[in-house]
Amino acid sequence: MRLKLGLKLGFTYLVLIVLSVAAFGYFTMDFFQRSFLDEKKAALFTHANILANSSAPYLRDREQRPYLNYLARNQAERVGCRFLILDRTGLVMADSAGDFRGRALGHPEILSALEGKNTAAPYREAEYGWVLYLAVPVYSGKQVIGAVFVSADLNPMVARLDEIRARLLWFSAASGAVVFVISLFMGTFLTRPVKRLIVAAGRIGSGDYGYRIKTPPGNDEFGELTRVFNDMSTKIQAEDNIRKRFVADASHELKSPVAAITALLDSCPRKEACSPEEYHEMVKDLRFEAGRLKNLVEDLLVLSRLEGNRRQLKIENTSVGEIAEAVRKAAAPTARSKGVEIKTVHPGDIYWQLDGEKIFRVLVNLVDNAVKYSPAGEKVTLGFRVQDERLHFYVSNRGAGIPSEEIPHIFERFYRVDKARSRGTGGWGLGLAIVKEIVELHGGGVVVDSEPGGETIFTIGLPKLT
Repeated sequence: MRLKLGLKLGFTYLVLIVLSVAAFGYFTMDFFQRSFLDEKKAALFTHANILANSSAPYLRDREQRPYLNYLARNQAERVGCRFLILDRTGLVMADSAGDFRGRALGHPEILSALEGKNTAAPYREAEYGWVLYLAVPVYSGKQVIGAVFVSADLNPMVARLDEIRARLLWFSAASGAVVFVISLFMGTFLTRPVKRLIVAAGRIGSGDYGYRIKTPPGNDEFGELTRVFNDMSTKIQAEDNIRKRFVADASHELKSPVAAITALLDSCPRKEACSPEEYHEMVKDLRFEAGRLKNLVEDLLVLSRLEGNRRQLKIENTSVGEIAEAVRKAAAPTARSKGVEIKTVHPGDIYWQLDGEKIFRVLVNLVDNAVKYSPAGEKVTLGFRVQDERLHFYVSNRGAGIPSEEIPHIFERFYRVDKARSRGTGGWGLGLAIVKEIVELHGGGVVVDSEPGGETIFTIGLPKLT
């Protein structure tokens, strides 16, 4: 049987209350018992010593036994206990009750008193219940000549302690019941937000990613948990929308090369049905479309590996100048074919903690885009500098530029400013998405400034990594 959280809280508080009251009761009763017993012992020791001093002059004279009995009875009437006076041999010389006169007693307390020690101890007798036996020595000068033995009834004190114990038990039972009931109500009240979270988690698990919980008032942990849950729900919904759009866009993009390959194959199903020129042209087109598919798959794989996975980075102290030069050489053939010059600008080589291979890919993408959208005779500038403890790369060119309303979307997957998707400038719209992902994994950011028909500058800022 599964217990609800409210019941668990109730039983937990009940156990805590019972244990606390039990511990409190135990130590309290122990304190009371010791206090009452010590108080009783102190009073009886005083009365026993008074009797010992009074009887000392008459203890050795057997003819004074009647007077010793008088002293013992008188003390017993005043104190309410039984007093015995014994000689050096342990023989009872006087007994306030008269039963033990002339008998020899060997109680441990009497033996200790005859050795000169004050002793006392409680006992439970089958016939009388709890009694306290106490004995003190009787001195004549420095010599022990006898002992005074006291027997005190402890049953009234025990009854009083039992009454206190019973009240503590009733108090613990009543307080435990009250706390249990209160904890049930508190448990129900406290578990309401948890129940709402359970319902919300079920809704999200069933696909309702936009489900939200009403945030409770206050700034306690449940309010914070609800806000975190709603933020998580919002992010899940956003990620789901991106995933759906990504799948739709990827499917759409894949259709074009697949359709082109199918059409090419259908136009010339057999080599004998085509002229050599047509056959070679078809093979050339097939290779082109296969290459586009290969690039698309590679970009998709890169994005899937990079997404939020900082472990993909291999951070090391890297020469920034060598990266810039490698980028220039890699983009040079495309730039020459278009009549565009690539120029590098920097204050001198520096070293920075980064993943050189991935930053190389970022800069190649940016430079390649700048070359594609630059008219013949223009220049593409690749530079870097350190400013405010950040490494800044920038790639600039002059060309058609990017409309301001398009800039917020250019880093989205499959987004293209050039809707015509011509072979000359058309990619898959994944290059800038890869750029953004790599830069953000480094803890940096990308800023775009562009004027339609003027200069476009992509600036990357990378912080120092440790």
